[in-house]
Amino acid sequence: MKNQRKIRPNLTNYDVIEILEKELREAEKRIFKKTILAVGTGVVCLILFITIFVQSNSSMIRDYAAEAMRKSFEAERAVHIIDEAAGTNFLEQAKDRQ
Repeated sequence: MKNQRKIRPNLTNYDVIEILEKELREAEKRIFKKTILAVGTGVVCLILFITIFVQSNSSMIRDYAAEAMRKSFEAERAVHIIDEAAGTNFLEQAKDRQ
């Protein structure tokens, strides 16, 4: 508590209220600064967590995507082989309809 004026030995109610209001304003400023610091720290930690999580799983996701593409190409090739072997030419007919 920093007092800018000398406290008289016989304090009045007004003096006490004035001192308490000043202390409350200072406490509110300190609480506001701590709250802003806590919220800022939380946001930074959340961003850091998301960044680390995405970076650590990006290679696995890329592998899954590559595997899915490879299997879809294999399935498409198998459909063409079956279509040609059966002699139905369903794929050609479907292309003609579009």
